[in-house]
Amino acid sequence: MNRVFVKEVLQFAIETDMIQLAHRIFWAVVNGKVQLDDDAEQLEVIDYDVEAISAMVEENKLQIGKIKLYVAEMKEPDLFSFYYSENILEAHALHQDLFRETPKRLTNASHLMKKLFHFDETSAADILYFHRTKVVAYPYYLGYARAGERVLRRGGPLCALFRKRSDRK
Repeated sequence: MNRVFVKEVLQFAIETDMIQLAHRIFWAVVNGKVQLDDDAEQLEVIDYDVEAISAMVEENKLQIGKIKLYVAEMKEPDLFSFYYSENILEAHALHQDLFRETPKRLTNASHLMKKLFHFDETSAADILYFHRTKVVAYPYYLGYARAGERVLRRGGPLCALFRKRSDRK
């Protein structure tokens, strides 16, 4: 059986925005209750300082959950564009820059971060939480998809359509 280490659980908690768990482990490491290379089972026997951990969570000391997933409903029927961004205003501005349109609706869709999406451009599939770790700068355009699909496309006929629209202006 493979051992799971404290550092792996901490990394997973941070990557998947498990703010309580990440700060709990961080508190244990900082206070010498456990080492990063220890077996993760040791996390179960620690006497945690709930108040101190709550204060860390409130302050968001680890800066978890800053980047969210936003989905813009486009004017083209049943078409949505996807963005990683710290806030809705940045996602809105990027959408307008890319597509020269105001989205019909822009929604925080962070609940989709745990879903598996296929990236047409690279033929790869990834859970958006883990894909996010590969992105260097935000806001970031992931691609567009038809309603109900989990295939994100970045180029193709849609981009040509929007280029023609912006050329007319």
